[in-house]
Amino acid sequence: MPVYQPDHVEYAIESGRIQVARDDGQLQPAYWAHPSTGGVFPGIVLAHDWWGLTDTERHLANLFAQSGYYVIAPDLFDGQVATTPQAAYALVEQLGNGYPLVDSALRVLEQHHRCNRCVAAVGFGLGGTLALQAAMSRSDLEAAVSFYGFPQRFLGSLAQAQAPILAVYGSAEPHVPPDLLAQFRAELADAPLAHEWLTIDGAVRDFFSPSDDPAAVEHARLAWTGTLAFLDRYLDAPSRPPKAAL
Repeated sequence: MPVYQPDHVEYAIESGRIQVARDDGQLQPAYWAHPSTGGVFPGIVLAHDWWGLTDTERHLANLFAQSGYYVIAPDLFDGQVATTPQAAYALVEQLGNGYPLVDSALRVLEQHHRCNRCVAAVGFGLGGTLALQAAMSRSDLEAAVSFYGFPQRFLGSLAQAQAPILAVYGSAEPHVPPDLLAQFRAELADAPLAHEWLTIDGAVRDFFSPSDDPAAVEHARLAWTGTLAFLDRYLDAPSRPPKAAL
């Protein structure tokens, strides 16, 4: 998991389960985390991978909140969590098009009185693909971070992306073929927006899964610091927390 960053702002936070109002009027379960101090903050919608909304995503939501972000992590699978690839695939098939759930969470953040209307989409695998879709679809999105997303259906149209994208992959990425990664990276480099690419040497996927292995800890640190640096460039994050009253 990511390690403490002594050179970055850190807030006390509040977190818990909530219900997000979807565009169709239904309620979507989600996890949220945000600084407990007053004021307004930039927002992040955190989209999980095909395993479901796990402790890893909740911990990451907390870390983003500690760094000064208002975070909503929609539960795309309504509380279901997979432990095998077969079960995960079944959940993805059951979900169908998950983008409207992410889009609804982005809309809620944009309108929230504690959000400064600077909003990003961040996702992993399945969620990384949804973050890419948000960057292609929403003109009011400030940034998107896609961890090992599947870019295939966006290739050939990335010049039309409406928000800067940070794409993060391990050098041993197992599911997106190298030729497609090369095309994806080239199209981002040629696009008019200042997209960025981060390769984590020696990593595969699931950078933020709990591990005591020093190499895995370093992979998480590199991914985390790169992500914070990117988001801080595009979202209007406060430089430091307000001083507590004595």
